[in-house]
Amino acid sequence: MNKITFLAVAFTATLLIVSCENKPCNCGDQETPVLGAPANIIPIAAADSLYQNYGNSRVPLIERAENITEEGDTIPKEDVNYKQTTRYVSFSFKEMKKYMAYIEQQADSANIEILQLRVYLGKYGKKVKNKDKSNRGTVFFNPAAEFVSADGTRDTVSFAIKKDAKGKYQAVTVGSVLDGSALDAEMGSQNIESMSGNIGHLAPPPPVGGGDFQL
Repeated sequence: MNKITFLAVAFTATLLIVSCENKPCNCGDQETPVLGAPANIIPIAAADSLYQNYGNSRVPLIERAENITEEGDTIPKEDVNYKQTTRYVSFSFKEMKKYMAYIEQQADSANIEILQLRVYLGKYGKKVKNKDKSNRGTVFFNPAAEFVSADGTRDTVSFAIKKDAKGKYQAVTVGSVLDGSALDAEMGSQNIESMSGNIGHLAPPPPVGGGDFQL
């Protein structure tokens, strides 16, 4: 092989190597690792039992309390104004992933470790913008971390993120935000980033005949 031919072959090989390095590997031998089931996975029958127990013991009490007119009369189930109890709250999976990424990002900025994701039970008020949510039950989320009080007591509680005048982030308990002790006199709550997540789709029991949990 003469010198010119050798240089041409070497140049071509170099181009191929560089080209392969700049493209994502399409390796057929690579497989996505299979993750084992986490400890909180329960059998479908157990999940259905939880659903049935709630429907049998909690739902009648809630609907009995909520379906009373201002005059004290009971609203019958066949009445269009009868309110069914919220049986599930659904959230967009994509939005939930964004929420998880957001609270993790905020926690990292404040150098605090999220120990729990808490799900709180809540209820909308009577007068809300979306009338379909009036007096309806719901849930909301908030991450929780460990805090040490002035007397040295350690407790895991929900938190928010506070940004000071110098741009430094700090995790503060939601209790300190609500009672005002974490607020600045000038900024108030303007520099507090809430970690609470809601905005879900409320629904009564799944439609009869569907493929979901049923009463």
